[in-house]
Amino acid sequence: MPLINIKVMKGSLSEEKKQEMIWKVTEIVAEIEARPQPKEKLQPHTWCVIEEVDFGNWGIGGMAITEAMFKAALQG
Repeated sequence: MPLINIKVMKGSLSEEKKQEMIWKVTEIVAEIEARPQPKEKLQPHTWCVIEEVDFGNWGIGGMAITEAMFKAALQG
């Protein structure tokens, strides 16, 4: 059975967005993995975990991401 592990920056998703992400990602993974069977057979057995990572514990290009950097990236 699939286990989906999603990592996001702490506080970047509302509870509603987390639920939407869990639902949509689970649906897509079950659809792909269950083929040729219907996805509904696998969806109830598909695990999805969202882990929130603190700022400073996530890095890119050798630099730890700060909250200000994250917000600036979202704004473009």
